Amino acid sequence: MIETFATTHNLPEYKIEQFNNQYYKQAISSFDQLSTWSKELRELLKQEVDFSTLDHIKDNHSSDGKTIKTEFKTKDGFDIETVLMRYKDGRNSVCVSCMSGCPVDCSFCATGKMGFNRNLTYKEIVDQVLHHQRMLVPKGKRVTNVVYMGMGEPMLNLTNIEKSIDIVNNPNKLGIGIRHITISTVGYVPQLKEFFSKGYNPRLALSLHAPNQKLRASIMSTISNLYPLEQLMEFSTWYENEFNKRITYEYTLIKGINDQPEHAIELSQLLYKRLAFVNLIKFNPYKDIPYEAPSNNTVERFRKILDNRGINTTIRHSMGSDIGGACGQLHPTNSSNTK
Repeated sequence: MIETFATTHNLPEYKIEQFNNQYYKQAISSFDQLSTWSKELRELLKQEVDFSTLDHIKDNHSSDGKTIKTEFKTKDGFDIETVLMRYKDGRNSVCVSCMSGCPVDCSFCATGKMGFNRNLTYKEIVDQVLHHQRMLVPKGKRVTNVVYMGMGEPMLNLTNIEKSIDIVNNPNKLGIGIRHITISTVGYVPQLKEFFSKGYNPRLALSLHAPNQKLRASIMSTISNLYPLEQLMEFSTWYENEFNKRITYEYTLIKGINDQPEHAIELSQLLYKRLAFVNLIKFNPYKDIPYEAPSNNTVERFRKILDNRGINTTIRHSMGSDIGGACGQLHPTNSSNTK
C-alpha cells in the first residue's frame, strides 16, 4: 500500500518509516493523525489510498467482557467477522477471517452454511487486526497474537495469507512474532507443503474432528474426500520430520457423533508417538445445525482417556459463544448484545 504511494511520489525511505510507525505501531485512527507528514502530503495520501479496505458495521460484546466480535463489510458489500479475545495473562488475540463465507462446508460449522463469496485480500486481512489494534493502543495495550481461525480456509487463499503474515510479522509494522501467529486448516495437503516449504513457519493447527476416515468424511465430506485422513497424517509426518515442531489437532466434540470412549481410544492410536497436542472443543450450537454439545462429564472423560494414553490434551473453553463468536459460530446473522 504505502510502498506504491511512496514510489509514485518519489518519497524518501524515512517517510515510509514514519508512516509505518504511526499507522501500525501507534495505530492512528485516520491519515489526519499522521503528524510526521505535511498536511499537503496527507491530503494527497487520502485521495489515493484507502485508510481501511473494510467498513466497520458493529461490535458485539460478550457478557463477561472478554470477547468482542466485530462485523465488517468489504467495499463490494460482502460480510466478514473478526473476534478479539482478551485473556487474563495479558494476551490479546485476534481471530481473523481470510474469506467471506467458506467453500469447505463442514457440517458443524456455521460459516460453511453461508456458502463462499470470495477470498479476502491481504490488506482486508490485515485491516481486521488493525481495527482491534486501534481499540487497544489507547488503553496501553496491543494485539499480541493473530490466529487464522475465522471465516474461510487459509490454504485456499495462500498468496494473500502469505502477504498478510509478512505485514503482521514485520518488526517495522505490526511486529508480532511468528510463534504468536497460528494457521488453522482442515488439511489441503499440497498447499500446506507449498506454504511451509517457502519458509513460513507459524504455529500449525489441523482441524481433525474425527479419528478415522469414515467418520471424518461423514462430518467433513469436502476435504475428507479430496485429501483422506491417511494423506493428512502423511503430511503430519513430513512436517514433524522437517521442522521437529508440535502440531495442534483441533477436535470438536459433538454429542453422539465423535465423543465416545472408543473415539478417544482410536484418536490416541492415531496420534501415538507423534508431536501432537489435542485441543478439545465442545461443539458450539448454531440454529441451522442439527447437532448438540456433549455434557461436561463426557468431555472430561474423553480428555482423561487421551491423557492416560500419553496424548497431551487440553479443553478449550469457548469465548464469545453468547455473541456467536466462538469456534464454528462465525456468521454475520448469529449475533446478540450489539453495542
